[in-house]
Amino acid sequence: MLKTAPIFTDHMVIQREKPFRIWGTGEDGTEVSAQIGSLKGVSEVVNGKWEIVLPAMPAGGAYTLKVTDGTETLTFSDIVSGEVWLCGGQSNMELVMINSDNPEPALNTCRESNVRLYHVGKRGVFDEQFFEEEQNSCWQLPERDTCQYWTAIGYYFGERLAKKLGVTVGLIECNYGGSSASAWISEKMLRSTEVGQSYLDDYSKGMEGLTDEEACQAYQEYCDYHNRWQERVAQCYNENPDISWDEVLEKCGENRYPGPYAPNNPLRPHGLYDTMITRITPYTMRGVLYYQGESDEHRPEGYEMLLSSLIHQWRTDFKDETLPFLLVQLPMFSYEDRQKGTEWALIREAQEKVYQNVRHTGLAVIPDCGEYNEIHPKEKRIPAKRLYLQALKEVYHLQENGTTAPMFRDAVAGNGTIHIHFDNVENGLELHGTSGFEVCGTDGEWYPAHPKVNRHTLILSSEKVPHPVGARYLWYNYGEVTLFERNGLPASPFRTVSD
Repeated sequence: MLKTAPIFTDHMVIQREKPFRIWGTGEDGTEVSAQIGSLKGVSEVVNGKWEIVLPAMPAGGAYTLKVTDGTETLTFSDIVSGEVWLCGGQSNMELVMINSDNPEPALNTCRESNVRLYHVGKRGVFDEQFFEEEQNSCWQLPERDTCQYWTAIGYYFGERLAKKLGVTVGLIECNYGGSSASAWISEKMLRSTEVGQSYLDDYSKGMEGLTDEEACQAYQEYCDYHNRWQERVAQCYNENPDISWDEVLEKCGENRYPGPYAPNNPLRPHGLYDTMITRITPYTMRGVLYYQGESDEHRPEGYEMLLSSLIHQWRTDFKDETLPFLLVQLPMFSYEDRQKGTEWALIREAQEKVYQNVRHTGLAVIPDCGEYNEIHPKEKRIPAKRLYLQALKEVYHLQENGTTAPMFRDAVAGNGTIHIHFDNVENGLELHGTSGFEVCGTDGEWYPAHPKVNRHTLILSSEKVPHPVGARYLWYNYGEVTLFERNGLPASPFRTVSD
């Protein structure tokens, strides 16, 4: 029986100006052909699988795609050629339009947006429900009833891009709340690095003494508990929107997230890679938007390697070694009892290092978009705009200035001060306050510093540190954002020396 992968449906968006892959299953020995307009390709079915690469085509449509093996013919209509972006990560990428800040203006005009979206199914195991949901998946048009459940960041990014380029933008929503980067990487790739292996070791320890059946049962019991717990939490906030988190826990009981290790827990190492990424590779696309890192705060020292491994994995699987990745750096955030922790500062640093060291990447810096004690900021237009600016610079080469945040370049100490120099400060720096800056001497003790700006240079000093040797800015989970480029982009948090 001839089949295409489930992502091929009516209304799909194919990537313009790049050879486009179509794949599926069929009967061994048969020849499968695919045709869009005058473009045609053929492939023989081997081991039940076939793959066709059609020549690149310009933006346009609507087209009809026909796939046939001479006996059966599959027809897909209203196909358009445009720009395709994958929206990956965890809950801040997953957060939907209807739950974002002030979505009504966008929802009221979404039919004019020229954006389409495909949801990748969110199941942790290949069971009957998985395949049923996958077969019912389809590319969606921007109607209010559907668009309200689209990724908010993805939609606002796509809306801007479609308007700028004058083409249809297709979004592939492939994200999962609470997911570690380790869930999006294959087992083989995880085993190839020390940090990846550490996630697998944690899983093995969590499964000790349990059969797969027992672990799956324990996870299902957790899911039942968590669903009831979430209902109680929602009721608490409905009754008192200003209730503190400690009061919520007192009323609703323990938050047992993310549940026990089990083969049916989607958040297990390589779990979402197995059940989500492999279902859409090697779909041809322009690039990836990736907002994730919160769930790896317990192992921040390994995040640079973990994220680099993920990028390498996806580029290999999508058969595009230069596939652009536009990363979102984590914003300011802290629970009430962890404001001065540094886990998120280390994750932010790792994300910037990946941007600096891995080619064909971009970084949307958003420290000013965080909310104290709220891990899911509702304002998603600003992160989307900064991703859009990165796309204009790094991918489409349409704009250079005003697209990238100031980032630490080097530091020079002398005469009781330390001078900090930055990249991406064409218009100069400006201060929106004086907090967040620290310096240290040779003893390694950090003290608050007084900041001054001399156009492109930040100058720090402290009466308690007569001979500073190091400086840092926003080196904690949450704090006031005070350093900006004059174009409004906030500086990326930094440290000049490691502890």
